[in-house]
Amino acid sequence: MPFGDPAHVDVWTGRGDANRGSGENILGPQRFWEDVNEGDEVPGFSHGIDWTRIAMQVSGSQDFYPVHHDPEFARAGGHEEMFINTGFYQANFTRLCTSFAGDLGWVRKFRMEMRRMNQLGDTTSWKGKVARKYVNDEGEHAVDLEIWAENGRHGVTTPGQATVILPTKG
Repeated sequence: MPFGDPAHVDVWTGRGDANRGSGENILGPQRFWEDVNEGDEVPGFSHGIDWTRIAMQVSGSQDFYPVHHDPEFARAGGHEEMFINTGFYQANFTRLCTSFAGDLGWVRKFRMEMRRMNQLGDTTSWKGKVARKYVNDEGEHAVDLEIWAENGRHGVTTPGQATVILPTKG
């Protein structure tokens, strides 16, 4: 591995173990406002929601409410299966938006609407597109994003919006 053991590497910077990496964003080059167009796709990613992912999201968020890790409890509460929690959505949307903005960009606003469940057995995809590009009242070079999570059972489960501030080339 060019950046050492992948279990100990920060995917945003390439920093980690003894093979510290270059310190550059390994997810891609910096995105600039001039290079973005309305309708552009925001590069996304997917996660399989398996037992390991359930354990990670519960332990990472410290949200130990049983509906997120106990299938019997979830079913007794009328749910089809245990499901991922709010913090997991927020973290993945943050990853989506900060990866789009790059190291020199900034996430100015974010909102989401949790409408349907993403649960054990689903593959959840985190996606987006550029909805609007403009210079805001503060003179910042802004990009509004339509973002969403989706799975194969329900389609879009969690729509959202974000505004990112991008650097310019000038």
